[in-house]
Amino acid sequence: MKHLNRTVALGAALALFTALTPALADGVAYVNKGLVGVGRIPASQKDKFGETFGSGSGMAIDTKSWARDGAGYKGSLWLLPDRGYNVEGTTDYRPRLNTISIELTPTAPGAAPAVGQEQSGVKATLADTMLLTDDKGNDATGLDPLNGVRPAAGDMPILPQADNGKLALDDEAIVRLPDGTMSISDEYGPNIYRFSADGHLMSATQPPAALVPMRHGKPNFASDNPGPGAAEPDPKDPETGRQNNQGLEGMSMTPDGKFLIAVLQSAPRQDGGDSGSTRQNTRALVYDASDLAHLKLAHEYVVPLPVFKDAKGKTKVAAQSAIVALSDKSFLMLARDSGNGQGVKG
Repeated sequence: MKHLNRTVALGAALALFTALTPALADGVAYVNKGLVGVGRIPASQKDKFGETFGSGSGMAIDTKSWARDGAGYKGSLWLLPDRGYNVEGTTDYRPRLNTISIELTPTAPGAAPAVGQEQSGVKATLADTMLLTDDKGNDATGLDPLNGVRPAAGDMPILPQADNGKLALDDEAIVRLPDGTMSISDEYGPNIYRFSADGHLMSATQPPAALVPMRHGKPNFASDNPGPGAAEPDPKDPETGRQNNQGLEGMSMTPDGKFLIAVLQSAPRQDGGDSGSTRQNTRALVYDASDLAHLKLAHEYVVPLPVFKDAKGKTKVAAQSAIVALSDKSFLMLARDSGNGQGVKG
């Protein structure tokens, strides 16, 4: 997945069933109070390095910064861009993390914003941009790794490597940890990476062998989005493992901090992931997070994704985009409607 250069509307809402009706999830009651604030980040926004702002592939709240401020709230968000510009193929975009300062002035349920203030309930300001580097301090890249595989060394497993020798990352989800480090999931591997507070790669966790993309009997991390002048992979799709661009899209830490859960966007190739109508049975990986440098797989589950009819009446599977863990056995999931729903035609 790639980020789009466009205006982003930030809606502060918890979308759970009918507005103002409590919904129970894992013994906790949640209340949807509707849309309480909207803000905008202009399409012309640039990050600290002067490049077009791209963020929203992954997001984490800085809970230590979040505080009540008069009639509103203020704090920080960490926003993770995807692998680069929305252009043909992929580019040598340096993976990064943006920090956004947020001021939220919520509108009361059932009330309307003041005239002229309809889109200023959420003020979002870029505070910082940090580059993510490999374990040697070198730049990483969003380029498709094609046939590149970095050999395993020390505690590091084999990793996706672009033709320019850089670690290839297609970042998707972020979890900030109490010690300031962060776990980031990606689609190429699909791996879970742990970075230091200043963006330096510390460790990497491979998924079970069944999810590693294989071509001609060997690991091959290509996603069929070659960079400028590069050839498509052969074959175009993996024979087994994660489908192209369908890696660890969602990831979340359980509230007790004991488990890290990561979920494939849709089913692996061998489980129906070769078709948009049969990719329903995806995988959830639950890791024991007691040793963050050496995550240990504790549970693995098959998760049936929602099925729907598209505008042409064809059966489609709604691939998932994000999760929020409630425990090591339950989580909330955001599944896509893939072009259906309100607002499709503007």
